[in-house]
Parts: sequence; C-alpha cells; structure tokens
Amino acid sequence: MEAVSIAIASIGRPSLADTVRSLAGLSLEPDVAVSVLVADDSRDGAATRVVEGLDLGNLAVTCLPVAAGNISVARNALLDAATGDWIALVDDDEWVEPDWLSRLMAAARDFDADVVVGPVYPDYPADTPDWFVRANPLYNDWGHRGKRLITGRGGNTLMKTGLARRLALRFDPTLGVSGGEDTAFFAAAAAHGAVIVATDDARAHEHVPPERLAPSYVLRRAVRSGQSYANARRAEHSGLLRQLLFALDAMVKVGVASALALLLRPLDRAASFRMRQKTALNLGKIRSVLGLPLAQLYKQPD
Repeated sequence: MEAVSIAIASIGRPSLADTVRSLAGLSLEPDVAVSVLVADDSRDGAATRVVEGLDLGNLAVTCLPVAAGNISVARNALLDAATGDWIALVDDDEWVEPDWLSRLMAAARDFDADVVVGPVYPDYPADTPDWFVRANPLYNDWGHRGKRLITGRGGNTLMKTGLARRLALRFDPTLGVSGGEDTAFFAAAAAHGAVIVATDDARAHEHVPPERLAPSYVLRRAVRSGQSYANARRAEHSGLLRQLLFALDAMVKVGVASALALLLRPLDRAASFRMRQKTALNLGKIRSVLGLPLAQLYKQPD
C-alpha cells in the first residue's frame, strides 16, 4: 500500500472548495491510500471554515492552523505534517481531473523520479479578451512526459516525502511573500541529485481571477519568473565571465523580443504580447545578475 499526503496551502479563498471536492472525486488504484492536509494560513481560520462546510464522503482532511501570512511557512508546515510515501502539492485555486494522481504516480514509476511536475491549464473568465486567451500567458508548458527538469513548482507536483527530509530542504520564508520559493526549493533538490521530470497527462486546472488578466500583472509575474529561474541556476553561472555571458544572452533576447513585439502589434496582438512576456522574462534574468530584489506578487500580511 502506498500512502499519499495531498498538501494544500491556503488563505481560505472560495476556490479551495473546488480543489478539495476534486480530490474527493479521484479515481485511485486499489493499493493507494490518500489523505489531505490543508495548511490554513489565514488569520481567522477561513480555510478551515471552507473545508468544514463541504460534504467530502470518506476523504480524510486535516486542517493545520498556521496563520503566518507566508506561503513558505505554510508549505513547511505541510512538509512537517506529511506522513505518506509521497506528498502531492496542489494550489488552492486549482482542481484536478479524476486520474490526476494515478498519472503522476505512473510517471514517477516509469522514470524512477523523485519529483513529477504536471500541467496546469488556466480557466479564463468568460469575458476575457480573445487575444489574451490566444496568447495564453498564464500557461507554463513544462514539456513532454519524461522531460528532465532542473526545478519545479508548488502546484500539481508529486514528490517523495523522504526527499525533503533526507536533504533537509525547506521553503525559504524570505521568498514567502515575493514568490519564487518553489523554484528555489526544487532547484536545490535538483542540485543535490533529485530526479525531477515533467508529465503532460496529469492535468490540473486553475481559476483565473479578473485581476490576473491585467497585462501589468502578467509582465510582473514574467519578470519574477525569469529572475527566480536565474537565481536557481546561479551556481552554474558563478564567476564574472559566466555572469557577463549570461547577462549578454538575456540582453540580446530582450532586444529581439522587444522588436518583434513592436512589429507584431498591428498584425497579431496575441503574438505581440507573448513577445512582451518573453522580454519581461529576460529582464528578470538581468535583475538576477544585478542582485536586485524579486518583484512581490502577494500582499504583505497586515
């Protein structure tokens, strides 16, 4: 029997209800046992109230009071509380398909992986502009089934529970407001030899709130992603020459992507915006070389 702890860090967003309900509907193999952990990071127990109001059948859900207003602290609490052979990380704005967990575990077996990362498909509001949907800037393609990765993320990810404990890995609380804590965590795991692979068949979906449709948010998130990625690879680019070459490569990509964004704007707004997003991604890499702070995507706790 394999035991899986499904872990969710939440501040009590209403979408948490869809997340947990989808977990209650999982199609599981006979030799797999599942329990759910919710780290309630709200100040007033909001996530716990959401869960308590649901009819989840036989699904075992445990809510952990955290109330730190810091996603890294919440995720570390989940690491500490997980008791299964595996821990599956899901965000509280996601919901999963019935075969989601089986697909993740199959990929882990097939590729002898320590960590498996699946795709998350944005569910845009009905009134989202057509060009934005075509650009699909909130979708991150991690690659085909079995592709080796050098980092991961905190949503739609399966990890051997013992990995974090064996390597003494923690989510960095200093990144718990800015974001990027998951990139740093899994990059550290890969640097210690963990096998991280993608799979394209373990599908999760995420609610996209209207505020995330703002181009300014998407571009700020791209800058943060580029900087987080570069920070995670900093050991590979140690030394002045390597840093300069890395920055030069990013600067060239900024110039090319910016020019294409301008050229494509009157022809295809979606393609133009994708180039703007690529520009922002490479600006983030340059910020990393310069040692600038990460852009904050989350509100500071009151």
